[in-house]
Amino acid sequence: MTNTTAKNLCQLTANDIMSSPVLTAQDSWSVKMLLDFFSKHHITGVPVTDYSGQLKGVVTMTDVLHFENLPALEKERLIGVSCYGEYAGYEFSANDLQQLAQHADINCPVAQIMTPHIISVDTTTPVTAVARLLREREIHRAFVLSEQKLVGVISTSNLLDALITSCACENTD
Repeated sequence: MTNTTAKNLCQLTANDIMSSPVLTAQDSWSVKMLLDFFSKHHITGVPVTDYSGQLKGVVTMTDVLHFENLPALEKERLIGVSCYGEYAGYEFSANDLQQLAQHADINCPVAQIMTPHIISVDTTTPVTAVARLLREREIHRAFVLSEQKLVGVISTSNLLDALITSCACENTD
């Protein structure tokens, strides 16, 4: 959080409380790589980019849990769609897909489980509007854009930090 000591909560903007720089995941990563990344950085969601750095979506632990709880046939479908065999003219047999599905977290890319829609705000968006957006959409983070470029992320933790800072008691027990 930056420069919030002289402002009350209602005066803050997204730029004041966002975290920056933003960690991102690649759409080609496996679900396993994503989980390792989440664990290493103590996070539960990130924007997803392609090889050129273009934003493609967002992936969260909710997406991972949804994927992990899919029936085997649905996992096979997702893996079959994402595998490169189609480009080489190879068609996977039912047995091939079953084998791949047994290790779905390694064989399924992030692109198959991510949400392709990114919910974002501008750097000048008031914090109260960001909080309302998160509450109404029932999400835990919004990405901050400036001139269509990703510059930050605001999570529920950022909002709570801003609340604590703006309401800090003068007690110094």
